[in-house]
Amino acid sequence: MQLTVRDVMNIDVIKGAKVRTAENLLHMRPVVSVSVIEMPVEDFVQKNELVLTTAISCGKDVNLFLKFVQDIIHSQAAALVIATGRHVTEIPEEILHLAETCKFPIIEIPWEIRFADITQSVLSVLHNWYRASLKRSEELQKKLLNFFLHGATLSDAAEAIHQELGSPVVIVDKKGTVKGKSSESEPLLNKWERCFPPSAPESEVGNLHAIEDSIMQLKIQTSNKLQGYLLFSLPSEIPADSFLAIEKDPLWKHSLTAVALWFQREDAIEETKMRLKDDFVWTLAQGDFDSWDKVLSRAKSLDYNVLLPYVCILGFPENMEAIFKEAKSDETSFEHWFFGMTRSMEELMIQAGEALQRKTMITHQRDRFILFLEVPPDQIQQTVEEFLDLVEKRLVKLLPGLVMSWGIGENHAGVRTFRESFNDARIALDIGRRQKGPGHRSTYANTGLFRALLTLASNPEMQEITLSTIGALIDYENQRGLDLMNTLTAYIRNQGNVSQTARALNLHRQSLLYRLRKIESLTGRSLVDPDDLFLLELSIKLWTTGVILNQK
Repeated sequence: MQLTVRDVMNIDVIKGAKVRTAENLLHMRPVVSVSVIEMPVEDFVQKNELVLTTAISCGKDVNLFLKFVQDIIHSQAAALVIATGRHVTEIPEEILHLAETCKFPIIEIPWEIRFADITQSVLSVLHNWYRASLKRSEELQKKLLNFFLHGATLSDAAEAIHQELGSPVVIVDKKGTVKGKSSESEPLLNKWERCFPPSAPESEVGNLHAIEDSIMQLKIQTSNKLQGYLLFSLPSEIPADSFLAIEKDPLWKHSLTAVALWFQREDAIEETKMRLKDDFVWTLAQGDFDSWDKVLSRAKSLDYNVLLPYVCILGFPENMEAIFKEAKSDETSFEHWFFGMTRSMEELMIQAGEALQRKTMITHQRDRFILFLEVPPDQIQQTVEEFLDLVEKRLVKLLPGLVMSWGIGENHAGVRTFRESFNDARIALDIGRRQKGPGHRSTYANTGLFRALLTLASNPEMQEITLSTIGALIDYENQRGLDLMNTLTAYIRNQGNVSQTARALNLHRQSLLYRLRKIESLTGRSLVDPDDLFLLELSIKLWTTGVILNQK
């Protein structure tokens, strides 16, 4: 798998060397490069590097020599090779004790062996190892690609990697679902399942995680998107930290690239299926289908049951752009981020339905989620509230600070009433956002008054009455900036009580009285006459629909 210090010790030029410490651990120390160094060490030694030294800079100072070796150990070098005979006649016991305590190999070589010969030989072995590893990895990649093109499974891919690696392999998606496994992999799978979902690993390099001491986990990614993990086990006597350098092994790079193709194909299939589902749900909402037989046929192919009672719920995310800007992500555009988030939000809504054992059909069209939720005819409101409570709880975890507005078409909940319930939900959402603002749930039933006002406001005669009643008030407010409409609304809401109205508006009593006299003067109506008050209140409500403003 990886060249180790034990392999280096078998090179002819270094066979005269003597291992002074941690001899039984040489096979666990990967070697990725070789260098010659004297003090100071600083950052000149990389991890898993074989270090050669004469220790000339230490002189006869044992403490300085000890500090030098400590720095080498701290740099996580593979081993330290010390040439003895001139500057160091004998390696001090303090040095050997330190290295043995740290389980760090120190190798002693005669002064006569040239560092240049060692360096050249080690680099040659490393080069040959890399070429052989590259050839193995390319052959494995070809085999995996051939498997993929001929419809083999991820278990076939895992078995091929197992045969090359000599260790059991398991492939899982990012949720932990097993997608493929090799033979002899049950012990590995059982260990890993106890660790899932994986916590932050104690040791990590790039895409490689060490889980416990005998399980390695490699990320499978496509276009910076995490798809899943490739897991393999190590012999129990070998610590995982000793093998973190394998990420540089081309075997893994090529294997992961090939394995990712299975996930990409599954993504493409799933995305196509999602688009078909989107189109179908949108067709149900629009009522745009030729015959019910065709609807039943398409529903069956998409694993939908359209013969159950459903209610339509519309969801409108109010502040997605603000959340995106706050995240300050420079890696993707808002459109790309928004598409991914809407898919994640749809998935959460589907999971919420599953948790409540309710069927759902969902799509995202025109910036709104259109969702049909299975409901018992006698528990519509209770089921919807329970569902939305669960959805909002999960959405806030996904997108903290998200504000959702909901419209519920409960008036036509039932069997084969998709278009009617959708239209009710649309009206409830639009009116609810206009009446209450963002972040509320509105049912079709609680928009009855506003719908009646819309009907009245569309009548030309009522428009004329409204403008003749409060038109001068509106014009004065626009010209002078005095908030008379809100003052009149508060006065009516407080049933003509001047003191309560003043407190509600945070106004001085005399200021409020001045405004009330101005309102009477502009409208020609008395604020103590019940008929005049009724007409003023009705005119204000009609004006707030926005219909008369558009006409004006």
